[in-house]
Amino acid sequence: MKELRLDVYRFSIAWPRIYPNGTGELNEKGLDYYKRLVDCLLDNGITPFCTLYHWDLPQALQDQGGWNNRETIDAFVRYAETIFKTFDGKIKHYMTFNEPWCSSILSNFIGVHAPGNQDLQLALDIGHHLLVAHGRTVQLFRELGVQGEIGYAPNLYWFEPYSNQEQDVAAARRRRADFNEWFLQPVFKGSYPDFMVEWYEQMGAKVNILPGDMETIHQPIDFIGINYYSGNVVRYNPQGDHFHSENVDMGYRKTDIGWYIYSEGLYKVLTWVTETYGNIPIYITENGACDNTEVGLDGKVNDQLRIDYLRSHITEVNRALASGVNMKGYIAWSLIDNFEWA
Repeated sequence: MKELRLDVYRFSIAWPRIYPNGTGELNEKGLDYYKRLVDCLLDNGITPFCTLYHWDLPQALQDQGGWNNRETIDAFVRYAETIFKTFDGKIKHYMTFNEPWCSSILSNFIGVHAPGNQDLQLALDIGHHLLVAHGRTVQLFRELGVQGEIGYAPNLYWFEPYSNQEQDVAAARRRRADFNEWFLQPVFKGSYPDFMVEWYEQMGAKVNILPGDMETIHQPIDFIGINYYSGNVVRYNPQGDHFHSENVDMGYRKTDIGWYIYSEGLYKVLTWVTETYGNIPIYITENGACDNTEVGLDGKVNDQLRIDYLRSHITEVNRALASGVNMKGYIAWSLIDNFEWA
């Protein structure tokens, strides 16, 4: 990384490496690994950006209900306290949760990620508990006087209506609310979007909110990390998905995972976040393309798709910066090939 002249390295700490059972005895060897990693980064002039939770839930906690059990919130805050105290003065950029939509909706309603449930009520409650854990962790960060800044990293998409017809516009708005507003508005405004609460209630699900939860979630954060990969053009279809919508194939180029390359959507997300939630400092914490190009006979990976993808999206970041968006940094996903959850 030093030879590549990278100045930031984003990584996550695996909760099970620190507390294998989620609570109880600390695994000193696991903690020592991250101490060596952080020291090595700092020794080479690379700033560590630390994510506390990137879907690594200790199995013992999952066996007790996982994020549907509010005791998991307490366990997470204890884990976060260990990290804050261990690395105070060394790690100065923290993200509480990576892509809470994936840990809740994708995993427990759509059923694509583990544990593969298809239960909207369960998904909404888990998403809420993740946000409560986020808020309590931010509170702890302030109480401990940790040096540095803290935020979180939701995955945001842009959904463009196929036409100006009211039903298409409403369908795109519902999709944006599910991906974006549901995990932004509670943090920035202390409430869930009313129209989505009503929509989910029509589907038979309602978030179980305890007294004080929304105040806990609504903690000032220092920045937001945005993970952006793709977007879609959407039109109304009552026989479509649970939002009465469907994607429209506009002929856009796709990555090797089948996601549309929609770089303009990144600009729209960045400006929308700024207009909706204020001049919050923004880091792009993930952006990149799945490109399965293998090493050629010349010994090189001629991944032109990835090059084009990154170039077009960085261009949109520069456009957002010129438009007044409070951009603080850009972190590509990812440095090396990786075996992913998807």
